[in-house]
Amino acid sequence: MRLTLPCAAVRTATRLLVAPSLSPRLPTSVARRLVDVQGRLLPVPRGTRTDRTADGLRVRTPGADPQRRVLFLHGGGYIVGSPWSHRSLAAWLAESTGAPVDLLDYRLAPEHPYPAGLDDAEQAYTALLRTHSAQHLALAGDSAGGGLVLALLLRLRDKGIPLPATVGLISPWVDLSLTDPHIEGNAGSDAMLGPGLLRAGLDAYLGGRPVPPELRPLEADLSGLPPVHVLAGADEVLVGDADRLVEKLERVTYRRSPGMWHDHALEAGLLDRAHADLRELGLALRRDLAARRPRVAVVGAGFGGIGMGTALREDDLGGVTVLEKAARPGGVWRDNTYPGAACDVPSHLYSYSFAAGDWSRRFAPQPDILRYLEGVAGELPVRYDTEVTSASWDDAAAVWRLATSDGEIEAEALVSACGQLSHPAVPELPGLGSFTGPVFHSARWDHSVDLRGKRIGVVGSGASAIQFVPAIAPDAARVTVFQRSAPYVIPKTDRPYRRPASRLRARLARTFWTGFFEFGALGFTAIKPFARVFALAHHAQLRLQVPEAGLRSRLAPDYPVGCKRVLLSSDWFRALARPNVEVRTEKIVEVTAEGLRTADGVLHPCDVIVFGTGFRTQDFLAPMRVTGRAGRELSEEWRDGARAHLGVTVPGFPNLFVLYGPNTNVGSGSIVHMLECQIRYAREGIRRLAGGARSIEVRPDVASAYDVEMQGRLGDSVWTECTSWYRTDSGRITNNWPGTMREYARRTAVFDPAEYVVD
Repeated sequence: MRLTLPCAAVRTATRLLVAPSLSPRLPTSVARRLVDVQGRLLPVPRGTRTDRTADGLRVRTPGADPQRRVLFLHGGGYIVGSPWSHRSLAAWLAESTGAPVDLLDYRLAPEHPYPAGLDDAEQAYTALLRTHSAQHLALAGDSAGGGLVLALLLRLRDKGIPLPATVGLISPWVDLSLTDPHIEGNAGSDAMLGPGLLRAGLDAYLGGRPVPPELRPLEADLSGLPPVHVLAGADEVLVGDADRLVEKLERVTYRRSPGMWHDHALEAGLLDRAHADLRELGLALRRDLAARRPRVAVVGAGFGGIGMGTALREDDLGGVTVLEKAARPGGVWRDNTYPGAACDVPSHLYSYSFAAGDWSRRFAPQPDILRYLEGVAGELPVRYDTEVTSASWDDAAAVWRLATSDGEIEAEALVSACGQLSHPAVPELPGLGSFTGPVFHSARWDHSVDLRGKRIGVVGSGASAIQFVPAIAPDAARVTVFQRSAPYVIPKTDRPYRRPASRLRARLARTFWTGFFEFGALGFTAIKPFARVFALAHHAQLRLQVPEAGLRSRLAPDYPVGCKRVLLSSDWFRALARPNVEVRTEKIVEVTAEGLRTADGVLHPCDVIVFGTGFRTQDFLAPMRVTGRAGRELSEEWRDGARAHLGVTVPGFPNLFVLYGPNTNVGSGSIVHMLECQIRYAREGIRRLAGGARSIEVRPDVASAYDVEMQGRLGDSVWTECTSWYRTDSGRITNNWPGTMREYARRTAVFDPAEYVVD
């Protein structure tokens, strides 16, 4: 689990706690013990597994590919350090590379001077070659371990032993002459390392002997080496070594991190900068270890598609193209521009965890969210004005063939990010075509229509209506709301933000609101008494804002709280209590040229009709026609209700990943959180394709067992107690997730290859 501490605090702790442990004045045995203890205390990713091996430790994180391996040589000036002191660094590196990391417990000086450690490294590497292809191996090391890595590469090359696919070096110590001016010049700015340990390590390792040629890489011929990725801190004493090494290498990337000290990557579990730098290096190693570069087509540029594209661009394991039918990104936040449009989830929770937003209010208005998404989309490879009409799996070639409005596209992987709220639902009312005034759906708002002084008929009283009715009512002559069923509405504790929130404040807000919505999720599923809090809030607000008893009775829901979406608004009831607003509960039987007629025979004159009737939420991939193995159409497979393993993968449809798919909607929570979980899961599947898999398809028995579990749990939820957009006509609940956001994050954290047929 990663912590995030201020850089100044980590720097101070490093200077006060770590640096003294590396002092040459300490007895070597004491220094080794202190360094190991400190290493054991550093955090590791959730789910990290550490196993002892014959020559050290093997560190794995969930989803690690056993076909690939990183051999890591730890630093410590040749005299201190161990696999345990570097376990945290290795775990974060394993997470970003997607491969297990073997930490070698090589022999240390002064007990075992040169060439003992180098001999141990050669033996460990050649042992790995007996079980792994060199193309699937990476070498990495930090500080003195980085110097050992380079020495090992030169030895292997000279002996004709296959070299690894890639190399990672962190603050490498490669010039044992100790003549670089940065060693003294940066001694005051380096929080971890000083010249003293370097001199002591050199004396112990070589015992006063001249530096042998294989330990002088800056003087060697470095041609023919695999790609080398170097990370160093700009403030460290060994930055000069990294600078000069990079100049000599043929294929190299270099991250010279401003303001960072020696081996700052050791603190990747504490410091954002260290985590980002180590992750960048790990992703570079992952790219070099990839067996191929699969092409990925992402359909849709809303929250799901933008997040997926960003994740895949970061991995850079293949070509990614985002296909968007409109002229700009944004999805529902591009399409829904009605007056008062805003989010009903607080901004700090309704945003990506990797991209902070500049929000004007606690509940962001539509322009804020659209601007945020356009900013994150940035330079993503998006093809706008390109609608995907069909996607067909070619089994012989193992590719998806997409028919678009701009020609055909091929991709090894297909990600659908169409969403559940993209196709407006307009009821088929008799005579609708005869109405002489403007008619539009809230998701296709016609801003050319001036509503001032107009008689407006609003059909529906859901999440959109409760926002636009209060916005248009003050200027309208009359607003008649035709309500089929009354929603539960609780106060919306909105407020403006005077200045951007600090990182800590945003994190605290995210934590608080996560807890609030998780409480609601439990109330709708496992612990139903929790939901009574929302019912009490609804009734209290209704009584406070609507004095007329008759209107209050029409606004009282006739189903259990949570069965339909609980809405947030502090001005809906006030708007309905206005003298120019009327709420009708009779069924609409026809539309005439003049207005809407209800079942009681009354004609309600209207100048404009606005539908606030939601979306066709069962059409998950519409209008795209998706055909999998043996000509199976997904629409036919889902005829009795959509289903997918973890809401993401479907049997018979290899290399297809669905975002915001079946049973992933939250009755209480943030869909952006759920999307990020799905994005991470889909990315792991695509990483398997980059690792050499031809196709990945969830096993039918796994998907079936998951679906049985979902429907069983949903059968005990509040959502079975009324008719809503969460359910099909047969009563099957296809949209909602029956647990908490935390549970979904846990279940999608690992892409288990045992659940899939991998070709």
